[in-house]
Amino acid sequence: MRQLATTAAGIAAAVLLSGCGTGETDAAPAPSPTAKTEASAPESAFEVEAALRNADPARYSAEIRTETYTGSILGVVMSGRMNFNGPAPTGRLTLKTSDSVPENQAFSTETILLEDATYTRTLDGGAAGKWQLRGRDSSAAGLTDYGAYAQLLLDLGPEVRKGTEKVGGAPAYRLSGNVTQDQLRTVDPRLYDRMHATGTKDFACDVWVDESGRVVRFEQWLEMAGKAARNVVTFKNFGAPVPVSAPSAPE
Repeated sequence: MRQLATTAAGIAAAVLLSGCGTGETDAAPAPSPTAKTEASAPESAFEVEAALRNADPARYSAEIRTETYTGSILGVVMSGRMNFNGPAPTGRLTLKTSDSVPENQAFSTETILLEDATYTRTLDGGAAGKWQLRGRDSSAAGLTDYGAYAQLLLDLGPEVRKGTEKVGGAPAYRLSGNVTQDQLRTVDPRLYDRMHATGTKDFACDVWVDESGRVVRFEQWLEMAGKAARNVVTFKNFGAPVPVSAPSAPE
């Protein structure tokens, strides 16, 4: 189980290197990409390219939740609130193992992301550790743009278009396809480097885009350390940007 927790944590870091967006659904370990989306709603179909092109560039915030499964077992959950559409995503996140991980192998951390720095501390055992300062570039919690993934899938051709479904009670257009390591070279350079280092050639992913042009859900299937894994990223409760500041006593 220790290997499960370690693998899941590494995969969670990998998915954090691949995006930001907004939406709302619950996730489950079943491998079906539509396991937690609602019934197809073709009557609400919209032009997904236009939605992406016309997305509002104004800054906003949203709650984010990332669930990482190794096989069918939930290993790690990341959650928090993030600001998007600024020079860099900022916010506050927690990363913790699920109840499936034995207590003596569980961990929990908290991270504050600023535009130019990252602060992290442990929360294990209910006691908060000391804040550790790192440069933003060294953070495993870097976030790039899920919208770029949606466009990348669209560029693969009409076979990726799966139609409109309900996500969080609202219509969202689902795109589904395989992304290769080489295709990520310009879209997501940090994830490209990670895939190159681990020998990961490609991964399957689904992206749901809402009528406002935001990615409201992202699912990813890949192998890391020889383990099949699935990441589910969802967002909800859009709102105005929230203030984020450095902790009072970083190390």
